[in-house]
Amino acid sequence: MRLSIFTMLALVAAMPAAADDLDAQAVAMFEATYSKDQCFSYDASTSAPTRREVTIDGMSGPETVTTFEFTCITGAYNMISAFLIYDANQGLRPLGFAVPQLDIQYQQTGESTEDSAQASLERMDVSGYKTVMMLANPSVDEHTGEITSYEKWRGVGDASASGHWALTPNGYVLSDYEVDPTYDGAINPVVVLENGQPPATE
Repeated sequence: MRLSIFTMLALVAAMPAAADDLDAQAVAMFEATYSKDQCFSYDASTSAPTRREVTIDGMSGPETVTTFEFTCITGAYNMISAFLIYDANQGLRPLGFAVPQLDIQYQQTGESTEDSAQASLERMDVSGYKTVMMLANPSVDEHTGEITSYEKWRGVGDASASGHWALTPNGYVLSDYEVDPTYDGAINPVVVLENGQPPATE
């Protein structure tokens, strides 16, 4: 009998999370969640996840949270990672991250929006929020568990998006987000979210 992926995830999450087998459970859940097409740079024989443990102020006192970072894609200028998270209350599970859904419009005067001389930003609006399961070029604070990402939209880095997620008792919460939507040869990001709030409008 072949188990569905949802059954497999439920069985893995329900296993006792002893210190000596949590790593194996994380690998099993990751491999059941992400396909080779999604994580073509992952090799089970060589790609051990990075495990981190931090202590945060939980609902009823100090709480230890464990994260596992798996390298999914190694590109020319972006390294893409997926994360799993474990705590005593909710067990082991894949980690998703909230990001703004952006509506970006360019004033097109040439053939390519990636031509810095021929495209300028007309407007950029937040139309909502979505959840992504992978982050580009993430860095993790070893003391707080906070995660920062920086995704280059092209190699020179003049167009990009970056986010910052704080670790709370309710999981990871998006606190800051910036986008540099213009391919103009300059690094000039626009603040989309700061300390959990959109920037004040004049």
